[in-house]
Amino acid sequence: MNIIKNPAKSRPLSANVKRLMKMARETPINPNVEKIERVFTIRDLAYCYMQANSLMAAIDRNYSIEQFVPLYMNSQFAGVMDYSFSCAGGMENDDTSLLLRIPLLLKSPELIVDAVLWLNNIVSKLQLGESPNAAVLQACMSDTAIPQLLPVCESLPIADESQWSIERLTDEYEYAYWLGYIYRYECLLHDESSRMVYGAFSEPFMRQTYAQMVESGNGSEALSECAGEICKRLDMLLIGKLWK
Repeated sequence: MNIIKNPAKSRPLSANVKRLMKMARETPINPNVEKIERVFTIRDLAYCYMQANSLMAAIDRNYSIEQFVPLYMNSQFAGVMDYSFSCAGGMENDDTSLLLRIPLLLKSPELIVDAVLWLNNIVSKLQLGESPNAAVLQACMSDTAIPQLLPVCESLPIADESQWSIERLTDEYEYAYWLGYIYRYECLLHDESSRMVYGAFSEPFMRQTYAQMVESGNGSEALSECAGEICKRLDMLLIGKLWK
């Protein structure tokens, strides 16, 4: 069984990207700069809900969050979603989205998990200098693309949950839901890619943040009501400590 290299470690954010992300987060706390905040729509929150369910589906597929999240957040699939959210307000208009049949995938979190692993399987086999986008488009147009989807799932190490207690498994589902929701909310809040957001807030850091939040008793509110405040606190931590 092949162990997939964490793509976040091989693709660090550039100094310029980090500078721009930090500037975007510093603007709201500058009283001399007028900031127009994003007004989240029902559709925006639906995207957050979809991503939250996708990470829970990874657990259903017996993939560990530690392994799946960096792969997902740095994947071709996430890149297509980010572009479509930003430019079209949805996923029905650009050619790549149509080829990936993303509107169909959105109806099934399990299919999203499988698609991410399938795309990773394609990209991981490329030689230096070959285009990931071209390879994905070629695979999408191939008649044999869909039958290859499910077997590829074996390329990610399976999490051994057989010894987990019900309480631990429940906690992991709750964390996965929270993580997927907050990651997408942060992307939409700043109009940033999944890769950029993951580069700022890695899965280990987010797990620690979630544990501290739960321990303090602040995890009982509905995410739709407190996600904005959570992201504001993450942003303040980023500019005040992590990237100081």
